[in-house]
Amino acid sequence: MPPRKSRLAARFQSLDVYAKTLDDFSTKTLSGGIITVIASILIVVLVGLEFRAYRRIEVLPELVVDKERMEKMHINLDISLPKAPCVLLSLDVVDSSKEFQINLFQHITKTRLSADGKVIGLDTSATEKAKIEPPETDKDGKPYCGSCYGGVPPESGCCNTCDDVHQAYTRRGWAFTDPESMEQCVREGYVKHMKAQSGEGCRMHGYIEVNKVSGNFHILAGETIKHGGERLHTYYDYMPNSYDFSHTINSLSFGKEFSSQSNPLDGVSKSAISTKTQFQYFTTIVGSEIRFINGSVLHSNQYSATELVKDNSGSKTIATAATSHTPGLFFMFDISPMRVIYTEQKKSLGTFLTSACAIVSGVFTVASLVDSFVFRAERALQRKRELGKQA
Repeated sequence: MPPRKSRLAARFQSLDVYAKTLDDFSTKTLSGGIITVIASILIVVLVGLEFRAYRRIEVLPELVVDKERMEKMHINLDISLPKAPCVLLSLDVVDSSKEFQINLFQHITKTRLSADGKVIGLDTSATEKAKIEPPETDKDGKPYCGSCYGGVPPESGCCNTCDDVHQAYTRRGWAFTDPESMEQCVREGYVKHMKAQSGEGCRMHGYIEVNKVSGNFHILAGETIKHGGERLHTYYDYMPNSYDFSHTINSLSFGKEFSSQSNPLDGVSKSAISTKTQFQYFTTIVGSEIRFINGSVLHSNQYSATELVKDNSGSKTIATAATSHTPGLFFMFDISPMRVIYTEQKKSLGTFLTSACAIVSGVFTVASLVDSFVFRAERALQRKRELGKQA
């Protein structure tokens, strides 16, 4: 009786579907060798392409209704105005909730540019004024306490610098029309400093924070003040008067930036027809969410944009709220109710192995069919040649 191990091996041997042909009954041909080489190269190439596809991360977009509520949004901007001095410019925001913010330079860096576009340096107006210290005592020998000239004084009750007086006027809602009559501004050379930037340009770079509702932000010449709950924008005679709003938008984005983001206004450059030219850009912001393959999520925004240029040479600039006749740069933004979700995906290892096996088996099957056809054709031709010789 055969041992148990031999019986088990015999059973497995009976399950072999890959019956082997003895070498004595196989024939190797030149065409078969060529087909085998070609098939092997093809397998290597196809498996390599499949491996590259397996390593590649695909981004699948999905459009959904935006149910998220983000109270604030960053607007990242980098704008060069080669013919508008830094000291002249104001930056304000107005939104559909009737909230307006003026002089938003807390997170904006202003760089002075020469007439030929070269960097002069940062606009450090406030720093330069602070270097001129007010006197320690007044004419009577008492500790110096500068007048606020009717403006709302700070907590100290004294306006010792020109900027203190300016802020006191702003709190009162008054226009800062005559700094030459104020001893602090005369001492610091306020008007002289402004006029010194005539003919220069400015680059504004940084971000502003706004409510995520429809609205606009604008860059104008002059100053915006709040008076009686209203916004008044005015231009002072002592400000540089040689300017226009020719500009280049180096970059403009809403929210955090990501690698595949496309900003349609990046690189846009416009030349003003006159000092009164107004540029309007209308943007529609679509919320975006990028779900990375490592599980992290980035919330950002994308936008589309159109533009309009107006030349208001026939209109007068007066102290009023910014309107369609006010020269400057206006960026209107509207919030879309839709959100685009981008999800990073990658093929699984099982998918790659399945595809690789399919490639190997498929190529060898096709190659065997081709080899069989070529072999039979060769034998048929050989028989014909032998019959021809016998005849």
